[in-house]
Amino acid sequence: MCGHVDTDRGSDVQRTGCGMNEEKRTEIAITGVDREAIGMTSGKDCLWIVPFKLSSVPDADWSRRFYEVIDKDKSAVKRKQQLTEGVIRVEVGESDDLQVVLDALKKNVAATEVLCEGDFQKRMGFRRELAALQQKQGDVTRKLRNGADNLRF
Repeated sequence: MCGHVDTDRGSDVQRTGCGMNEEKRTEIAITGVDREAIGMTSGKDCLWIVPFKLSSVPDADWSRRFYEVIDKDKSAVKRKQQLTEGVIRVEVGESDDLQVVLDALKKNVAATEVLCEGDFQKRMGFRRELAALQQKQGDVTRKLRNGADNLRF
């Protein structure tokens, strides 16, 4: 019979990811495995949960993009994955090659990073356009105010 080990861990790490509220992005990568938190699932099948640690806690945008990537993943190595507070928990069987699972997971994280970088660049472009429009608005407003001072009544 399989047992269950709860691997959720609280974190006071600042959330990073797609850079919604940032001037620059912090890239997220897999940094290791929480060996002590490896445990069996509680389902009928004897599967293990392997928690892969991330370099930082992803924000909601990064998490959303990650789940989009894994939903589209058609690889033969696809495993159930759950993103929780800076850890990706992956279900593996005893016959799975952990390196192959890690390599597939790294591809998903890299694909998520590509999407988030694109989102970030679009957002920065919008911010630059907005700043240019605000500058133009300010210039026109100043011109009209100065012109109003020169009117002869």
